[in-house]
Amino acid sequence: MTRTRLGAAGGKRPRGRLLAAAAAAALAAVAVSACASSSAATASGNSNPGLVLINTSKYKGNIISAVVKPSGTLTADDGKAYNIRTQTKGVVTLLYFGYTHCPDLCPLTMSNTAVAIRELPKADQSKVRVLFVSVDPGRDTLARLRSWLGGFNPAFIGLRGTLKQVEAFEQQTGLPDGPEFSDGAGQVQLDHATEMFAYGTDNVAHDAFWPSTPPADMANDLKLLIAGGVPS
Repeated sequence: MTRTRLGAAGGKRPRGRLLAAAAAAALAAVAVSACASSSAATASGNSNPGLVLINTSKYKGNIISAVVKPSGTLTADDGKAYNIRTQTKGVVTLLYFGYTHCPDLCPLTMSNTAVAIRELPKADQSKVRVLFVSVDPGRDTLARLRSWLGGFNPAFIGLRGTLKQVEAFEQQTGLPDGPEFSDGAGQVQLDHATEMFAYGTDNVAHDAFWPSTPPADMANDLKLLIAGGVPS
């Protein structure tokens, strides 16, 4: 399944959130994938081939403009109501929108995240929450979310709601609206983005990971965020 979100003019809808220089390599990696990326960041127009840009930041992810953690309640895979903002207050939180039948980028993202968590010191592993919001509630039952995520890390939390509820959460993060469509099984779901927001202890994200972000880079940033750092 290859889908791309389109703007009014028929081209890719730009989000302009990710720094162009940081996103260029990641975009190349996901351009041929089966899941859609909502970002259309392009490399800055550098006409000087001798100019080398050096990233001096301690952070290895993609620095983004501030994104406040969405507010509201969905249903967690244990069947209980889960308020994303209040129940993760003061805790580093990774937020991703996807679906369990995704053939590539969703499992890749969760697998890389699981590896990154394992690379953290034992004392820090419990200081990170990983939230996976399903954009395919027709097939992603709570039991399936729990089983699928448990294959990566039993601590990962699956969240489910109606399509309208999920759209509202995506909109709060600044992600563009994705069209609803029927898959081959006749199930209605949402097109989705591939960024995973990394929220610091202040409930604000200044960092995001692509599916292609190496686990070691993710672990590096998580350690800094746990310590109260603000990416820049």
